[in-house]
Amino acid sequence: MQCGFAFVEASCVRCKNAGNALLKNILDTSVTVIAYWTCGFALAFGKGNSFIGWHAYWASSDIEGDYMAFFFFEFVFAATAATLVSGALSERCDFIAYFIYSFIITAFIYPPVTHWAWTNEGWLKAGLMYEINGVQEVVGFHDFSGSGAVHLVGGTAALVGAIVLGPRIGRFHPETGADMMLKGHSMPFAALGAFLLMVGFLAFNGASQLTMTKPGDNVIIALAITNTIIAGSMSAFSALVVRRFMGRNWSVIYTVNGCVSGMVAICGGCDVFRPWGACIVGLVAGICFNFTSWWVAKLKIDDPVDAVAVHFSGGIWGVISVAFLSYPNGILIAWDKRSGLMLAWQLVGLCAVILWTATLSAIMFGSMKGLGMFRVSEEVELK
Repeated sequence: MQCGFAFVEASCVRCKNAGNALLKNILDTSVTVIAYWTCGFALAFGKGNSFIGWHAYWASSDIEGDYMAFFFFEFVFAATAATLVSGALSERCDFIAYFIYSFIITAFIYPPVTHWAWTNEGWLKAGLMYEINGVQEVVGFHDFSGSGAVHLVGGTAALVGAIVLGPRIGRFHPETGADMMLKGHSMPFAALGAFLLMVGFLAFNGASQLTMTKPGDNVIIALAITNTIIAGSMSAFSALVVRRFMGRNWSVIYTVNGCVSGMVAICGGCDVFRPWGACIVGLVAGICFNFTSWWVAKLKIDDPVDAVAVHFSGGIWGVISVAFLSYPNGILIAWDKRSGLMLAWQLVGLCAVILWTATLSAIMFGSMKGLGMFRVSEEVELK
């Protein structure tokens, strides 16, 4: 997936900035593994309270045996969340600022969200006890492989960063405000990145079951992988058709980003959807991608790789879709008190992730901008 994101970002920037984009994506591994190893993993999965962990796992202390495999798997999720931001800030962000925000996101912003959503003591996953049809049941937030915990975090940080950083020189006409459509330089890179991401997402979602030997693991893994490829394929198709219906050209990069948007959206419930549900998730994700891409440009927000349209909108729809399409308790399948509570918890989780990430990101990016270290000089940007 890291390689896929690298090629997609490199394809979307101008040739003079391809080296910078590739270097950042290569260094994402180096920066994020140190940040997550020293601090992030402890805050995410160390014992603590419902909000955050802190006991053990600092710099891999007390991690023994095969639990190292769990650390590695969670690290690559953290690296993904940080990678999403660099694409939205391409071609004008200072390299030192890149190091700072990548470290902070991986070490401090992303980990608490995963503690809420993925640990048994996290307040979102733990949920609350309710009486449903005379039976006491626990209802909480469900996010199997990170529509909210990973992609919405990255997409929100990317949106805030792009707003604070401002558009590239020449992206919007200084007088009319018209979009000047600064185009990328390599469609082969975009296509290669898409294929790599498709393979990566199959592992990303399938392996989120975390075990392979317990009864029923094979069923969930197979379902997650099947749903992922269906949603991604349907989203690629719907994104391209909607773009063409709006009177624009057939587009490789829109197909690529549409595909990724569908695979982002399916992360939330790929273990609980039927394949027909995954098809609906992909269909809607492609439409949401087109609308969000248009909306971001309309607001004069410059996002060279459409990271906000892919990961912010895809993450939102992925979280919400769980309440509507999960089998057998989704709203569109069996409307009752339980499905209504599911929707409420998904919306609570959605708001919590956005507010947490947006607030801390605004402080982080705003501080760097105030210190004059967020954006390169006009001369460097033009060069």
